[in-house]
Amino acid sequence: MECVYEPSDCSANVLVRKEYVTDLERRLRCVESRLQRHDDLLTGHLSVCATANKEDRYDAPMVDHPTFSTLRQVQVEVPFDPVNGEDPGSDDTKTDGLAIGFVDEPTTVFYGDSSSIVFTRCLLEAMSIDLTTKRTETKTLSNEKVSAECNVAPVSQQQSVMVSPKDQPVPPTTLLSEREMDALLDIYFNDYGSLFPFLHEPTFRDTYNEYKASGFAKAQRGWLGVLTMTFAMAIHINQNGEVPAKHRFRRSHVLFQRAVSLCSELSVRTASLDIVQYLLLAVLYLQGTQMPIHAWTMHGMLVRTAMALGLHSEQAAQGLHPIQQEIRRRTWLTIYCFDKIQSVTCGRPPAIPDEYIVVKMPSPWVTMTETTTHHSSDGDIPTAFFDATVRLLQIVGRSLATQYGQHVGLGGDNIDESTAIQAASTVRQDLRRWAASLPSSLSLCDAGSVVHLGNDNTMSNRMRVILTLRYHFVNILIHRPLLCATLRYLTVKESPPGRTLPYRIQLAVAEAHECILSAEKTIEIVHAVIHAPNPSHTNLDVWFFTLFHVFNSALVILGRSVLEQHGAYISDDVTQSSVQTPLNQEVEALDKLDKDNFLVYNCARFIARLSQSQSDQG
Repeated sequence: MECVYEPSDCSANVLVRKEYVTDLERRLRCVESRLQRHDDLLTGHLSVCATANKEDRYDAPMVDHPTFSTLRQVQVEVPFDPVNGEDPGSDDTKTDGLAIGFVDEPTTVFYGDSSSIVFTRCLLEAMSIDLTTKRTETKTLSNEKVSAECNVAPVSQQQSVMVSPKDQPVPPTTLLSEREMDALLDIYFNDYGSLFPFLHEPTFRDTYNEYKASGFAKAQRGWLGVLTMTFAMAIHINQNGEVPAKHRFRRSHVLFQRAVSLCSELSVRTASLDIVQYLLLAVLYLQGTQMPIHAWTMHGMLVRTAMALGLHSEQAAQGLHPIQQEIRRRTWLTIYCFDKIQSVTCGRPPAIPDEYIVVKMPSPWVTMTETTTHHSSDGDIPTAFFDATVRLLQIVGRSLATQYGQHVGLGGDNIDESTAIQAASTVRQDLRRWAASLPSSLSLCDAGSVVHLGNDNTMSNRMRVILTLRYHFVNILIHRPLLCATLRYLTVKESPPGRTLPYRIQLAVAEAHECILSAEKTIEIVHAVIHAPNPSHTNLDVWFFTLFHVFNSALVILGRSVLEQHGAYISDDVTQSSVQTPLNQEVEALDKLDKDNFLVYNCARFIARLSQSQSDQG
């Protein structure tokens, strides 16, 4: 659109100074720059809709192993075609199964206070107010600057590595070669199957060998769904072969779709242990994808189906073989664990109240065959690890109840700092008692000892590292509300600089130190494992949980930088580069966490931009 003005009779005689014209040109460039910035931002946000009907393109140019020095040339945050053709304008693709989100815009999906999305909003709000300019610049302009510079949704037409492959239709009962199936079963049981051991390996392998001998002609669809989902999970998390993540995602998603085709109709009209385990494995798989709505919806089906089968009741299992009783018990406890994880990551009410956990804690498997003897070197470490995990997530349940109000919308901002400090202190004591109760083979470790543990890649050492990272995340969860309260007091409420903080805020800062310390240790440990002389991803949790821990820790470190800018946080070893050190370690750790994994790269870019924005204000 062009503006046309009618010249007046005297317009030809008007003299305009050169400075005036120069000023107009400068202002015009500023307006054009801001319009272009908003246009880029909106185009990135709406790129999902713009490319929803386009053909998938797998031949987009990609570097073999991009590092963070090449990230500026890598286009990320791209559209994703979900399993069942979900509306591309939905909230899927804006986050992942663990609710790591990057786009701070209005959404119909609810995320509560424990989610990283809400904490990110709190952090952005605090960072948007420049301490040196907030008296002369409006909060609106400052928020606009941070939103434009820190949002990681770029203009991109390249297809995502998380894309659902559009291969030719393949019957869902199509299986892989026997050699590949055997290898994938080994990967699953040696990795995720040992972290959440709800499948009894000897029994499962006996059934597998029996069906394999008959060409799987007698295999039930529910059991085939479980088998196929274990294959999908094994491919999705396996990092031992240096296979790029985009290839793993494509292959695993094909198998995921086959399992869904086998069991989707069956799961809505049948309640069986196979269907419950299929749904459980599907939820585990979806937590490492960009399908959070699918993960949440399928988790709801999982809980209801498990209750319909009576897995929550010891009485319902009476008369069954001890192995079957233990399988049911472990399956229910695993569902409980992931219900708490979903509740924390999404900030929504849990589907399983803690009062529903009345089954016995995990017990060692009853030995039925000699197939378990190859695990004897580690004893029954997986059972002890699983027991510790369940008890840790029960503490998470108490934190959700006393500190977050179960995310039902009661209390919230009306809770004063004194009450929040008391609640954090109570839950922290429970966490300390949990750590003290761990057996020596699973005791917590630090970054220094991790290097020595890396020289001996045993199951016990790996589980020590994982429990330590989980411990620090729970500690962050307990103390993060006080960090948020302090940030809001210093920035949103615009506390006058230089004035002594109220005593309750000083106490909140002291409690927030616990949160910051755990964040620093988390990044140190992951960095130490990945950069050890003999680095091995098998000494960490699966990649998407490790990413979740590192990403949330980096956000907390950025919160510390805001406190330091306001003079509210002083540690014993504080230096000018103290905040940048863990942030640099975070970048280095994520750079080597996975290969061609764009979800990892998105997280790293997001933190890098926030860090740069904060450095500019400093």
